[in-house]
Amino acid sequence: MKDQTLLKAARAARTRAYAPYSGFLVGAALLTEDNRIVTGGNIENASYGLTVCAERVAIWNAVHAGHRKFTKIAVATDSVPPASPCGACRQVLWELGGNIEVIMGNLSGEQIKMPLIELLAKPFGEACWEANPVDDQLLAGEETWRLPFTANPIGYVISDYPEPQKIPDHYRELLSKIIVDPEFEEGLYRLDEEKEIIVISHLHKAKGYTLKEQRSGRGHEVYGVFACRAPLRPNALAQSIAKLVAIEKNVLTVRGLDLINGTPVIDLKTVIPLNQD
Repeated sequence: MKDQTLLKAARAARTRAYAPYSGFLVGAALLTEDNRIVTGGNIENASYGLTVCAERVAIWNAVHAGHRKFTKIAVATDSVPPASPCGACRQVLWELGGNIEVIMGNLSGEQIKMPLIELLAKPFGEACWEANPVDDQLLAGEETWRLPFTANPIGYVISDYPEPQKIPDHYRELLSKIIVDPEFEEGLYRLDEEKEIIVISHLHKAKGYTLKEQRSGRGHEVYGVFACRAPLRPNALAQSIAKLVAIEKNVLTVRGLDLINGTPVIDLKTVIPLNQD
């Protein structure tokens, strides 16, 4: 994955920082060995010593999500020159990530890159997981399927609908676009052979859900959430089928997409005909 892609994720992570005391927003994006991105932002506290930096939030999120091997971390700040991780973050990164690459960037486009060992010349302790008491037997004995997982969007939607309530009844006739991250453009190879595609997305403005209630789209009869297409769902995921009109590099033009502007796209799939084995 390109450094700029990781830095963009770190800059986006700044928007979820909590920094009312310093006003200094920091975002971090950690890249796992299997090219997953896990982010974090600095979280401050009125008791200043309880503040946690973005780098530690990111790697703690990653470790608890089940990731164990990492290749690099990007840190984004609005400072000149770009800020580097503090000493505590360097030590934590060393213990949990080893000698990963650290990319420091700012909003002006400046970038500094170096291995962690150059930032922490004489680290304390080992950088390994061998002593961790978690083993396959313990994992098998617990209901690990209950653990949440992270999903990295592959792109986003551009449409004329700012809110779900603004999607018109005749949306099936209208055009919209899906912008795929250039990192994934090669994955669109031969997609132009398809007439329709399945768009899996995250309904990022959907809040809360009810398991059973009257559904307006079902004549106001009572249905369970899994028996309808209600946007308020436990995981706020949507599956839409759209007609593929054109592809130009990483931009897809589609017809009939029922998603608002800015909707994160999680995946694209082809439609398998019902009569095909």
